[in-house]
Amino acid sequence: MLLGNKTYLVLHKSAVHFVLLGVLLIFSLPSMADERIGLVKTYEPKASVIRQGAETALGVGAEIFKGDTIVTDSSGAVGIIFNDGAVLTLGPSGKLIVENFLFNPAEAKVSFLSRVIKGSVAFASGAIGRISPGSVQFKTPTATLGLRGTKILIKVD
Repeated sequence: MLLGNKTYLVLHKSAVHFVLLGVLLIFSLPSMADERIGLVKTYEPKASVIRQGAETALGVGAEIFKGDTIVTDSSGAVGIIFNDGAVLTLGPSGKLIVENFLFNPAEAKVSFLSRVIKGSVAFASGAIGRISPGSVQFKTPTATLGLRGTKILIKVD
């Protein structure tokens, strides 16, 4: 709209609402704001991730985020390398939740906490295990395991 020598932009009320909704969505998507904590390096034949209630098939190069639930079928397996160099393999019929992963060695803030719901897990620790061995923990239905060495194997039926 032109008034004299000045141009004014008039937005319809619904357009303003649409723009505001878009801005709110951008800032409310936690997976976009969260930092990747690991990458899938191997999988066979079927593995998936449940993130924010949605299940997605995993493939080589898929990103893993804090809070992800990793699932394998009866013949599946998935291998993940975390940002600190730790390597985790979830075997057949497995389900594991990455509850916490914090790797900020410059500020001495490190933590790795996973919950093994079922299946077998092989784990070789990375920098978190070397910096603070007590900061690596795996919860199972019957116990919480603290990692004091470099490699562990857990099986939950």
